[in-house]
Amino acid sequence: MTYLDRDRLVESLLRDLDRELERYPALRAFAERVADTILATLAEHERRLHMVTPEFGEEERNG
Repeated sequence: MTYLDRDRLVESLLRDLDRELERYPALRAFAERVADTILATLAEHERRLHMVTPEFGEEERNG
C-alpha cells in the first residue's frame, strides 16, 4: 500500500473546491476529519492484516 500523507489526502479531497472553500471554510475542517478517518481505518486494516492467524487445519486455542 502506498503511504498516504494526511496533508496530501486533505488536498486531494479539496481539489477543485476553491470557490466552495471561500464560501464555506468549514469544508477544510470536514475534509481533515474525513482524512483522519480514512487514515485510521487504513491503519486498522493494515494492523489486522499483519495479525497472526491460525494456519489452515489448526484449531483455535481458547486458553
